[in-house]
Amino acid sequence: MKFIPGLNGIRAIAVLMVIVSHRFPGNLLFNLPLGSFGVDIFFVLSGFLISRILFRQLKEFNSAGIYRSRLILNFILRRMLRIFPIYYLTLLFLYLTKGLFGNHYEENILWYVFYGANFLNYYDNKWYGALAHLWSLSVEEQFYLIWPFLLFYFLKTKILFVLIFFIIFGTLYPFFITGNSDILTLACVNAFGIGALLAYFEILNPDYEKIFLTILNFLIIPVLLIIIINYTVFSIPYFSRRLAISLFAVTIIAYCRYYPSNKIIRYILVNKFLSFIGMISYGIYLYHNLIPKYWRYGFSKIGIDISPDFSYLNFFSQTSAIILISYISWILIEKPILKLKKYF
Repeated sequence: MKFIPGLNGIRAIAVLMVIVSHRFPGNLLFNLPLGSFGVDIFFVLSGFLISRILFRQLKEFNSAGIYRSRLILNFILRRMLRIFPIYYLTLLFLYLTKGLFGNHYEENILWYVFYGANFLNYYDNKWYGALAHLWSLSVEEQFYLIWPFLLFYFLKTKILFVLIFFIIFGTLYPFFITGNSDILTLACVNAFGIGALLAYFEILNPDYEKIFLTILNFLIIPVLLIIIINYTVFSIPYFSRRLAISLFAVTIIAYCRYYPSNKIIRYILVNKFLSFIGMISYGIYLYHNLIPKYWRYGFSKIGIDISPDFSYLNFFSQTSAIILISYISWILIEKPILKLKKYF
């Protein structure tokens, strides 16, 4: 499958948005929900990349008679190799240090073990501190489990219709469900669907990909203006942040795929720093809320009290530690385990 330059840069920008959102006071960010922007970008990127793989496998299944159960199993096993190792090692570490960490972790641990953190946060109507960000990993895992079964057993020839339905349904869903429904998987399918739509026109219906790209090019400036107006001028009624950010994100992804020589891609998204951060972005996202707590605890043991309040020194030192630990995690755990994907 063709390598797409710039995607690690997009990952890097998304994860840095999340870190800045969680560490900076809101007034320094002009109240922009950068963390939500970053998560939505991850959802679109996942929808695109995962669907790209599955659509290619669907073509093989249709043409070569390969068992669909085997394709689905291989896909899930490859996802498990990418996601599970450091996730469950982190859960184990949190359990062993639960006296330090708190956050009702022990009583809620099964929600995290079975990737149900988004439902936990929704039903309890609260965020569990430094574990709050795990909701989005739960949404992604739920999507990874459901989407291949839908494709291979139920959809096949109705994919475009279903993707359009995902986009409409996911956009409208939060307006009709009470509580923090934005973190439920059904409210996120529009982001996954928009990413998958780009993969659909690339893999399954290339005759219309130019039309789709033209539509994206036409929409990107109006969508960007609407986002800016909504967060800086006045709140637009029935504004869907996730839909707007998803449309913007999928256009950037499309540019990476079809216009890799574009200056923004060559000089920003493909630069070495962002490519490096994007490569280890999963670890950064997983650890970024957790490390500051252990950071303060470690310094307190040597008689240095680190204030939980924001300071630029704290932010840059802790972020550097997050990046270093994520890189060590990548070298020692993630990268060696990923080599096993070749067997599936």
